[in-house]
Amino acid sequence: MQKFERVYMRTLRQIYDTERQLVASRSLISGNVADVRLVAILSQILRQSEDQVLRIERMFTVFYLEPRAEASWVATALLRDAWEANANRLEGGAQGCAAALLALKRYEITLYESLLRWSEQLQLDEVIPDIRRSIAEELVQASALSELAYTEDPNDEAIAHTEHAALH
Repeated sequence: MQKFERVYMRTLRQIYDTERQLVASRSLISGNVADVRLVAILSQILRQSEDQVLRIERMFTVFYLEPRAEASWVATALLRDAWEANANRLEGGAQGCAAALLALKRYEITLYESLLRWSEQLQLDEVIPDIRRSIAEELVQASALSELAYTEDPNDEAIAHTEHAALH
């Protein structure tokens, strides 16, 4: 049981770190965004991440623990990818940023779903509603990011036409 508890707490600490990184990266990622669709999605993501941080902190309180994060290098790498894609508009832009954030959302969903299953097994009824709410929010965010990441960008056609005209 001790090993299981360690894995549970490690997962909780990693999702806590992931949500905190998202909140902390607000200005870094959204500062360069030119696509209004991505601005709206980022605004929703960041607002909900702030709420999720509070819910996770409540979970720590239920366990009589101080909130503590454990470095989530996956989140760090994916946030860096999102920032780089957005900063370099010719190599990804809003779609690349959305794709990197979508990968981050899938990672978060996996962590939250693991916490949900384990919480159900342990009958931790106090934390289950908060975890379910976070999963629902993450799924909505992932859907919006997926739509943006995989739709045709009308600017791509204009850029291709301009490049073609310049070469010929």
